[in-house]
Amino acid sequence: MFTLDDDIMQQLRATFKIEATEHIQAMNRVLLALEQNPEGDERKQLLEEIFREAHSLKGAAGAADFPQVEKTAHKLENVFGVARKGALNLTRDLCDVLYAGIDAVSAIVESAIAGKDHGLDLETLHARLDAAERGEVIAENKSADANVSAPPPAPVVVAPQDATPSPAPSAPQPAPEAEASGEMRALTDKGKPPQSGERRKAGSFGSTLGEDTIRVATGKLDSLMARSGELLVAGLKIDQRLHELEEIGHTIEELNREWLKARATNSNLLHDGNEQLKPLMRLMDLYQEKLRSLTAQIGNLERGFSGDALHLARVTNDLGEGVMKVRMLPVSTVFDAFPRMVRDLARERGKEIEVKTEGAETELDRKVLEEIKDPLMHLIRNSVDHGIEKPEVRAHTGKPAQGTIALRAFQKGNNIVIEVADDGGGINRDKVKQSAVKNGIITAEQAAAMSEDEALALIFTPGLSTSQMITNTSGRGVGMDVVRKNVEAMQGQVEVNSKLGFGTTIALTLPLTLATTQELLVQVADQTFGIPISAVERIIRVSPKDVANVSGRRAIVVDDEPVSLVPLAQVLEMQHDEQQVGADGKMPVVILGSARKRIAFLVDAVVGQQESVVKSLGKQLARVRNVAGATILGSGKVIMTLNPMDLVKSIRGAQSRLNGVAQAERGNGALASKEKKSKQACVLVVDDSLSTRTLEKNILETAGYKVTVATDGVEAIGLLRSNGGYDLVVSDVLMPRMDGLQLTASVKKDPNLKKIPVVLVTSLDSQSDRERGLEVGADAYLVKSNFDQSNLLETVAQLI
Repeated sequence: MFTLDDDIMQQLRATFKIEATEHIQAMNRVLLALEQNPEGDERKQLLEEIFREAHSLKGAAGAADFPQVEKTAHKLENVFGVARKGALNLTRDLCDVLYAGIDAVSAIVESAIAGKDHGLDLETLHARLDAAERGEVIAENKSADANVSAPPPAPVVVAPQDATPSPAPSAPQPAPEAEASGEMRALTDKGKPPQSGERRKAGSFGSTLGEDTIRVATGKLDSLMARSGELLVAGLKIDQRLHELEEIGHTIEELNREWLKARATNSNLLHDGNEQLKPLMRLMDLYQEKLRSLTAQIGNLERGFSGDALHLARVTNDLGEGVMKVRMLPVSTVFDAFPRMVRDLARERGKEIEVKTEGAETELDRKVLEEIKDPLMHLIRNSVDHGIEKPEVRAHTGKPAQGTIALRAFQKGNNIVIEVADDGGGINRDKVKQSAVKNGIITAEQAAAMSEDEALALIFTPGLSTSQMITNTSGRGVGMDVVRKNVEAMQGQVEVNSKLGFGTTIALTLPLTLATTQELLVQVADQTFGIPISAVERIIRVSPKDVANVSGRRAIVVDDEPVSLVPLAQVLEMQHDEQQVGADGKMPVVILGSARKRIAFLVDAVVGQQESVVKSLGKQLARVRNVAGATILGSGKVIMTLNPMDLVKSIRGAQSRLNGVAQAERGNGALASKEKKSKQACVLVVDDSLSTRTLEKNILETAGYKVTVATDGVEAIGLLRSNGGYDLVVSDVLMPRMDGLQLTASVKKDPNLKKIPVVLVTSLDSQSDRERGLEVGADAYLVKSNFDQSNLLETVAQLI
């Protein structure tokens, strides 16, 4: 029997992973479309496509020796085959079973490639798929302890070659075929990936070499892009050398002119009969010939150098653009994963939500897509959790029962704008302020004095949440601060617009690529700084008489609106004399930000602009305020590239006030916080399952907590009332004698115990179960199927 050697099989499996991801992504997309109950030819075409995807997946799995995937895909194929014949109606409940099968395929492949056990009950899953083929639905068996310690892994939307994949919240988010194994496709057809159903022409499961495409490791492209950037720096240095050569040419021409003057003077002396000057004159004539020759050589060298520099600049530019085009991927690479995620989250929360996408063909650098994945996920989950109302609430306010989340992408200059908009209830600014006061971020007096925009800006404060109860996905106070941090790290901007009762739109403005940056070079005192052009709204010159005082601050009028005017030297804390006025009686001003958050900076001079490769300052200086990195000028001088958003935040009145108050609050509470942390916190774990009690006890004790265990609510309430000193309770819900809900209600009704936070960890994951937990006063509700160690520890740390 012929067998493949290990190396070939390993390559085959890695290639299969890429193709499997394509099939999974396609099946998720088509199944979502089938859930909308299309009719006629559209339904027929969708069923044909999803059947073909399952069939192709089955065949590829067999060839790559993935028998469990092959069997699961075969059962999916059977269900789709029956539906294709018109003998099966794909209901929502039936689709849940099919999604479970698709998810299982993803988990099996990911685990096999990683050399881990997938931990799935395939026998039960296959039985559910067999029943689905007959039109029957067997409910998923969610045991109390299932998946507590090892939930099935799920692929990510976009993963860099050397990054650890992040698990999806509830549904797998298939990676694009280019990213699944750290490879990217160099595309010949306008850089676009194949549409669903289009398979590569060079053999089964995507050979690494085809007629139209070739797979290239993303690490190689990253290295090539870095080299392209270095060429850019080299080109800048050559331009500087050319300038120096021109200066040498000018110096020689000046020497030649001075020599001609000197020679004319000496010639008169010679005519006067001074014979002793003849040797000197011959030497000077020789020098004149040498100067002429040198001038001609310098001229030729300068012209040749200039031509070569121009050619190098053209080649460097073409190379950079070419590599960038290869690195570009459509935004659909990320967008396509969200409809499935929204579908599962909405169903879990009893909501009806439709996802609409616009501009999904807009292309972005792969690196930008990698960085923007998590922020977009946070925004969409917020829309599902907090934005879109339940159908009955929407109906009461006159809205359609089904809510809408719109994802839009479009190019704006050298930037890409991605918007996440929902037609939900909008952000209640009063609730945001109340939560900020409750969490000690601001005082009640400051909250009362805030404008609407200042209140809205509070949502970016770490630790702030308006959710009444912590769950696996809500109420942790992490999300919007992460969004802003990630976007600003890419020199991007975040803008929020919200109208109470009508919805929220969040716009992310991002650079097309992170490889190079167009910078405006400005001079402050004796130093030069770079500012990303993408953040510069305009450059103007103003006269001192145009500067006025508004609310105690200097300002100028731009577009009939006052804009704060601040010397850049002041923000950078540099020693600097009073701003000098130019010959025209005006001063250069650089305006940063957008129409709603503009700041004008006074500088000494605008030097010019250049395309730069911005380098990190290293781990030791990973986060220097107002500085994004460093770049090299053509002269070889290293200058700092400024962080525009840091500059704006440094002097925005509201932000400064909030930061000052937060720092004061933290300062006043530092001693109490330190004293609290010095005491070992005591946690009571309540669960009738020995394995779950042991697991949670080990997790908490490893994190430094003192843990006591109880087997049910009766034992737990006895311990709480007799011993005292507990800082938090972690409890199961389904327990004998007294369940977790009854325990929580008893704790919250007892005047001596009501301040103790209660975290419910349970397999009950319906929205009604969560609401019951909220009604009895639970502070957090974690579902075991989505449970992991970090969730528990983060929740406990937040509540204690």
